[in-house]
Amino acid sequence: MAKITSLKILEEKNVIDDHLLDIIGNEFKFDHAKGLAEWLKNSVDAYIRTDTPDSENHIIFRFTESKDSNASIECIDFVGMTENDIIKALKRWGDPEAAKRGLKKQTYGGHGNGGKFYMRQMFNRSHFITYSNGYFNIFGFNERKKYGFAKGYKNKKMKPEKALKLAGIDRLIFPINVKQKILLGKTGFTVVVGFAPANMKNKIKVRRIIEKFKNHPQSRRILARINVSAIYNEEYLHDLLRPEKIIALLDFEKPKIAEIPKTLIFESGNEKVTVKLTNPKFSSGKLILKTSEQALSGSGKLSDLNRIDFVGELGIIASYRISELRVMTFPQASFIYGECKCPILENPQEDCVKNDRTKLVENETTLALLHWIAERIDELASEISAKEQKKRSEEMKKFSSAHNEILNLWKDKFMKKVFSEIFGEGIKPGVSGKSRFLRKLLKVPENGIEFTFRAAEIPINQSSPLTLKAAVSDPIPIGSIISIRSNNQLIELENNKITAKSDFVKLTEEGKTVAVMNINVTGRRIGEEGKIIARAGKYSDEMKITVIEAKSGSGKKSRHPKVLLSGHDLDPLGIAPEGIVVLMPREPVVYQRPQDVPEGIYWINTSSSLANAILKRESGGAESKRWKDYLFQRYVDIFVKEALYELQKRDPDNFRADRIDNSIMGALITKIHTAATVDLEEFLFEETYSPSNST
Repeated sequence: MAKITSLKILEEKNVIDDHLLDIIGNEFKFDHAKGLAEWLKNSVDAYIRTDTPDSENHIIFRFTESKDSNASIECIDFVGMTENDIIKALKRWGDPEAAKRGLKKQTYGGHGNGGKFYMRQMFNRSHFITYSNGYFNIFGFNERKKYGFAKGYKNKKMKPEKALKLAGIDRLIFPINVKQKILLGKTGFTVVVGFAPANMKNKIKVRRIIEKFKNHPQSRRILARINVSAIYNEEYLHDLLRPEKIIALLDFEKPKIAEIPKTLIFESGNEKVTVKLTNPKFSSGKLILKTSEQALSGSGKLSDLNRIDFVGELGIIASYRISELRVMTFPQASFIYGECKCPILENPQEDCVKNDRTKLVENETTLALLHWIAERIDELASEISAKEQKKRSEEMKKFSSAHNEILNLWKDKFMKKVFSEIFGEGIKPGVSGKSRFLRKLLKVPENGIEFTFRAAEIPINQSSPLTLKAAVSDPIPIGSIISIRSNNQLIELENNKITAKSDFVKLTEEGKTVAVMNINVTGRRIGEEGKIIARAGKYSDEMKITVIEAKSGSGKKSRHPKVLLSGHDLDPLGIAPEGIVVLMPREPVVYQRPQDVPEGIYWINTSSSLANAILKRESGGAESKRWKDYLFQRYVDIFVKEALYELQKRDPDNFRADRIDNSIMGALITKIHTAATVDLEEFLFEETYSPSNST
């Protein structure tokens, strides 16, 4: 770490108001992988501006932990900035030419905001340490998010040896020719450092961050060709960071390329909208779809790659997970990824590219293009499904789902009872932890005021109640005004204040008084995230909100999960090709498509390695005791999955390994096995058991 142990930032007035910076910064929705990608682009742009070949681009990320809430993350490149560079680029916000700094070359940076906002939003304090042409500068943000030059370090004349030592990089191992250039004054360096990173002030989750960073849309293509290394607590974790290689799905190794039509038609409401992608200065572009032999879903290291990246003239201008594109053909779509090149999107007159380059601006052009892309993905996914279904058709001819129905009926009788015993009354299993409003024992808020839950998902354009509790009369008197605000303009509040009235007061079991109030909130766009903050004097609490798609129909959720067999049972949602959900051997043994989650539908994978082996090798196949035991164990998996979501939702602060071990792996599974021994005795143990003889 740098030898400079303390700095005083001489605050300067921002070019635009701090409150607007707060609003824009919240819209960026940073995590550390995304922030590192922004820093990476800034460093690569610095090399581009100096005409440095890719092979000579050297960038180091350094992660250093601390016991005093002062952990740090750094990005180091060997170019350097002058005082004039800082004034022209770092001090300015929202400038489309900031990254170019007057050059005609294309750069990765957009408006020059991403890296600075990451510094401002995700660290307690942060700064640039930079050296160029014999001058040393430190410029950054203090704890109050105010920026300026550090006292005593503005355009300070300094020898290279001292500059390297002050920046804390004199002992770094980097190419000898690079260090020699710095010592000879032929190049400089920049160290971007943030202290006390959000959610990791002492210990840095470096491996998790790097896995996401390697496959992030904004960094993956750059990492494939630039020399980037990572240091963790002064030891090299990666000498050369490279994105994961993807092996294509058998029989689908060749990428599928589709030219984007000059005219696109899509339905908006009850109307058909025609969009023309014609402009003499821009080609219409193309979509390239590829496959993976491994499903790009779940929480695996490749899960973030199940997406379509929109490639601009240089770098990625937007990225969409395939589940965000209204694609219907899952699970096959989870084996697909790709990129779209549509130059007309970068035409300023079309207004399609957002400042943060995460999503496209929503207009007729982009909606039509996204709709067309979803259709192409569904076509490829259907081809994969048809090939897999052909393999399974002969094997499933004699298959019976009668045994599964026995377990479904038993599960409906048993599940509510056992969940109530483990977690208490009010549990409603059936939607993978997606139920939003569950009753809990009324307790006095420890911090004066408290939301019932830490997070909730609300359907788009529907007023949803959030429950807020206040400890009255102490410390919050009856009649107190509680202010409510949302940090996202697309998550609207019905009222921005509420009064703690006596009408709201309820008694706890200990006889304490608590005001229980509802706050109504409405989300205006799917996928938006934000926080609802409640404050009464010095007391405050917040709740995370995610806007999800509204469910069609009655809106009532399934009381119990519905468990079906892949390759055999009809799709109750009617969206699978040929009406049958066909899973692949590499899919989880218990699977849910994105559309299944709100409906409480689970699929047992009859194509898994073990299921296949039992059906083919076991005498009796689907009638054998071993197959019945396989089905039963999958039901245990579903019980456990539902219970995990329920435990996390009810008590997120205590969602720990020991709690899971005791409540779920211990008590829950014991009760399941005890009940099954009695209720399913004949089913599990009788060789000659027949469902037709069951009552």
